Amino acid sequence: MKNKGQEIYNWAKKIFYYNRSITGEGTVKTIKFIQKKLPNLKLKNFKSGKKVFDWIIPDEWNVKEAYIADLEGKKLIDFRLNNLHLMGYSTPINKKIKFKDLIKKLHTIKKMPNAIPYRYSYYSKDWGFCIQYNKLKLFKNKYYKVFIDSSFKKGNLPYGELLINGISKKEILLSTYICHPSMGNNEVSGPVLLTALAQYLRNKKNLYYSYRIIFIPETIGSIAYIHKNIKILKKNVVAGYVVTCVGDNKEFSYLETQEKNTLSNKIAQTAFKLKNIKFKKYSFLQRGSDERQFNSPGVELNIGSIMRTKYGEYKEYHTSLDNLNFISAKGFQGSYDIYKQVIDLFEINRIYKNTKVCEPFFTKYKLRNSTDGTYNSKISSDINISDVCAYLDGKRDLIDLSDILSLDIYYINEMISLLKSKKIIKMVL
Repeated sequence: MKNKGQEIYNWAKKIFYYNRSITGEGTVKTIKFIQKKLPNLKLKNFKSGKKVFDWIIPDEWNVKEAYIADLEGKKLIDFRLNNLHLMGYSTPINKKIKFKDLIKKLHTIKKMPNAIPYRYSYYSKDWGFCIQYNKLKLFKNKYYKVFIDSSFKKGNLPYGELLINGISKKEILLSTYICHPSMGNNEVSGPVLLTALAQYLRNKKNLYYSYRIIFIPETIGSIAYIHKNIKILKKNVVAGYVVTCVGDNKEFSYLETQEKNTLSNKIAQTAFKLKNIKFKKYSFLQRGSDERQFNSPGVELNIGSIMRTKYGEYKEYHTSLDNLNFISAKGFQGSYDIYKQVIDLFEINRIYKNTKVCEPFFTKYKLRNSTDGTYNSKISSDINISDVCAYLDGKRDLIDLSDILSLDIYYINEMISLLKSKKIIKMVL
């Protein structure tokens, strides 16, 4: 679908300016927008103060207004113009303050003088503003008024969850985060792409796997989700990905799972191979998002991450320059296509086993000519079907066979369909 990238980009524009955080109205608003595209998505909550492993879910935070003004009332920084201006989870304040004290609360990036940095203070009481380094020259007075109308309450940490059932109870986990304000690649790209992929899965008939799709605040959200669902996750999840940084049109990249030989790694790398896409591979030691939690000891779900430019690897990361101009419809289209390829591979990549001991009597099944012993040319021009049978030992999947035999996986799947119709093989997994 060639215009899907544009549709996804349009969704990104709609939710870009919501004031998301790990809690609060902007995050709920984001989930409700996604629910319009995915009516079966459930909005759920974790309560503030709940202990989840080594963490405690913080109070809910909301903001009405925040600014810095001179004593004549002229605003130099205004949260309403860009919500990145306010450090996340800033405590309320309304006072006159000396600039020499105020400067300690102003976050800038000297090397990127036109960028507003993204900063937060979720777990310690603090306040601060983020501004372009170039704007410091506007502060010429001795005193300024600092006003933050924020609130904290015993509320909720919201998340969205959708389970699309397949034939098998075994699951593929697709996760993204919904807690960053006004950033394109390192925020809205993940939720909108995953929304499109969920639509694709919802409309795909006869799914083999079930697909668990979650929209959660990063880190604390995944920790809370694992805490609540660890038994069913460990029982059912066989592979999956954290969907993030998928909106730019630069290089593709893949962050591996902690263990090397996993289904997530095999599927992702096979998808890139089939699409003839070069990609940059990162080891688990270069992790940085919720794969940290999903791969952690005691959880061990072997979740990877298929991205465009990886977080932290582009200069605009965690700044206002990661904006709607940094992402594009073309970038989304490429990411959508590679994830669709991944899903399609999950759906055909089974493990089969011969029902016969020794080589099957191919002549009996009209797969070999009885007079000269050659294989039926209508079925195969060479001995591929025999080679496929030779490696169907109940241990190797179709990706393994594709690598061993140097054959296209979809061609092998055609052979599999034929062998199944003859009852020469049976599916193991």
